[in-house]
Amino acid sequence: MTRDLVRRTTVVQALVLFGFWFALSGRTDPLFLVTGAITAIGVTALTSRITRACLRPDADHVAITRIPLALLRAIAFMFWMAGRILVASVQLARIVLSREMPLEPCSVRFRTDLRSPLARTVLTNSISLVPGTLTVDIDGPVILVHALSPSQVTDLVTGRLQNKVAHIFLEQDQPALDPSLIVQGDPE
Repeated sequence: MTRDLVRRTTVVQALVLFGFWFALSGRTDPLFLVTGAITAIGVTALTSRITRACLRPDADHVAITRIPLALLRAIAFMFWMAGRILVASVQLARIVLSREMPLEPCSVRFRTDLRSPLARTVLTNSISLVPGTLTVDIDGPVILVHALSPSQVTDLVTGRLQNKVAHIFLEQDQPALDPSLIVQGDPE
C-alpha cells in the first residue's frame, strides 16, 4: 500500500470511529468531543496494522464509487444472516427437544477462493454465528467447520454463504462445495 493510501485509510477510519462514537453518545460538550476524538485516534493507532492487513493486499482497492453498492449488499447480508440464524435456531431446537435427539455431528473441510482476509474473516464468523455450526480451524484459505447435523451446513455446501460474502467484497462468485466433503463424526 502506498503512503498516501495508508494516510487516507487512517483518516477515514478515525473519522468513522468518531462519527460512530458521536452517534451513540450525542453529546456536544467540549470535554466529550475531545474524549471521543482522542479515543477514535487511539483506537485507529492501535488497529492500524490490522486494518492495513485486512484491506485487500493482493488486489486493487475498491473504487470509492462502488462503496455504496458494497454497503447495500452488507446490509442485505445482515438481514439474510438474521433469517438464517432464526431458521437454524428452530432446527436446532427441534433436534434438542426431540426425545431421540438425532444428532449427526459432521465436519466440512474446504478451500475458499475469497481473496480478501477480511472477507474470509466475515465468512468464518458468519459460519460460527449460525447455531449448530462452528468454525474450528483456519489455515489460510482452508477452513474446517463442525456442525451438529448436515442440514446445518447446507448454505455452506451450496456456496450460497460464500457467494453472499463475496458479493459484499465485490469478489467473484464462489463455487459450490463437493458434498463428499461432509465427513460424519467429529472433526479430526
